[in-house]
Parts: sequence; C-alpha cells; structure tokens
Amino acid sequence: MPGALHIGHVVLNTQWLVIIVSVLSAYFVIRYRLKAGGIGERVIEAIENNLIIAIVVWKFSLLVFEPVTVLTNPLVLLYFSGGVPGVWLAAVVVVSFFYYRSRKDRVSIWVYGDLLAAGFLTAWAVYYLIDLFVSKQAIWISGSEVLLALLILLLSSLRGPVGKPAKINQIIFWFSIGQVGILVLDRFKQNFWAGFSQAQILYLILAATCLSLDWLAEKKRQNRKA
Repeated sequence: MPGALHIGHVVLNTQWLVIIVSVLSAYFVIRYRLKAGGIGERVIEAIENNLIIAIVVWKFSLLVFEPVTVLTNPLVLLYFSGGVPGVWLAAVVVVSFFYYRSRKDRVSIWVYGDLLAAGFLTAWAVYYLIDLFVSKQAIWISGSEVLLALLILLLSSLRGPVGKPAKINQIIFWFSIGQVGILVLDRFKQNFWAGFSQAQILYLILAATCLSLDWLAEKKRQNRKA
C-alpha cells in the first residue's frame, strides 16, 4: 500500500486514512449489533472511549519502546507509532479497561467481546478490501482476507444473541484456522518449524485453545445433565 497521498502541498499518510475508514466501518457495524441485540448505549459509550484510548496508546507507545528517539526528536511521533509492540500494549490496555467497565456497569465482558469481534472483522475486511484495489501485490492474500472476514461476520458475528462465549470462541477458532491457510499463500513466509511460520504456529495454538475450551464447556454441560 502506498505510504503517502499527495494533495497539492499536503502529504497524508495513506495507511492512517485506510485505518480511519476501517475503524469507522467497524463503528457502524457495532452500533447495528447493539440495536439488534437490544444493548444499552452505555456499552457503545465505553467502546468509543476505549477506542480513543487504544489509538492514543498505540500512537504514543513509541515513548515506551524508544524514549531516547522521541526525546531527541519529538517530531517522530507525527510520522511513526509503536508498531506491532504498540498494538499489543494497546490490546492489554483495552482488555483491562473493558474488564473494569464490565464490573462497574454490571455488563458481561462477553458482550464487549461479541461487539468487538464484529467490529474487528468489519475493520479487517474493509482494510484488506481497500488494499486489494490500491496495492497490486499479494492480491490473493488480500482477497482471501476479505472473504474470510466477511464469511465469519455474516455467518456468526451478526447473528443470534449478543454475548455468548461459545459463539465468540467459534469466531476466534475459524479466524485462526483461516489465517493459517491464508499464510500458505504468502511467498515471503519464513518457515519456523515443520513448514509453518511463527504466525501460523501462534494461530494453531490459538485454534487448539479454542477447541480445548469448547471441549471443557461441553463436558461441563454433560456433567450438569448427569
């Protein structure tokens, strides 16, 4: 994806524009899911606040990971972020905040998980859909990402009651399995073990964890019936 968009003398970061469009799309889908599930507005308020917090943490996480660089040249914050480590830091902050709000508002944490799953899949599909038309490289990968996200979104994330742990578990499982398959198409993939990349192994571990949780839940249901 091109790094910058030139409009006259103004230079805009293309990736930021794509992220903004993706996040806005996710926001509208989350609001739709809220209305469909009859969930109160306080939940969307918490999600909006947390979204702002996540972006700020991700953008300024460079202060945590490279403080000397930022203190030497503060302007780098305008052009760079914390990258992948910043995403993980933002994810930790997001989960902590949602746990706090769920306890404070007496709303199940799974409700937030359900809504975020729908929003994440929407943002993922929109991001790779734009990349499919903007970038001429790896179109099979981008197309597969769009198809996978839309299928899971339409078949699981937008259907049924909000906040069911089993449904969220299925979403994570199928997304993980899909990522393992899509990464096979990546000709730049670096094999780490048994022909799998590190990302594929992590997704396989995540999928196996989902299967284990599903098995434990089913076993618990059977014990209750006995």
